[in-house]
Amino acid sequence: ALEQLAEEGVTRVFKPLTGGDWIVGVVGALQLDVLAARIKTEYDLGVRFEQGAFETARWLSGPADEIKRFEDAHRSLTAEDHDGVRVFMARNAWDLDRMVKDWPALKFNATREQTAEETV
Repeated sequence: ALEQLAEEGVTRVFKPLTGGDWIVGVVGALQLDVLAARIKTEYDLGVRFEQGAFETARWLSGPADEIKRFEDAHRSLTAEDHDGVRVFMARNAWDLDRMVKDWPALKFNATREQTAEETV
């Protein structure tokens, strides 16, 4: 259900590389209410959302070997989106700023464009 709704662009979902529960990215609390209602109505599933430890997500881009090094060094802060693209999960603005400074070969993108092939 979460993957299908993410493909529609309703929300973003992230799967931590260390395993565990999916992380749902939304703009505000009302969006969580709408998401829960749609999952209940369309999939007949009850859901419960809890406050997560992360404030923001940034899609990683840059040389593949550098992304791999980042992933190995910060596995607990790295996830993949519903398309398998690597994402840095920042706990706060300081955390994000520190990573941007420490990893100059990488770009920490606030958004990710989807191509026509990905949205079909």
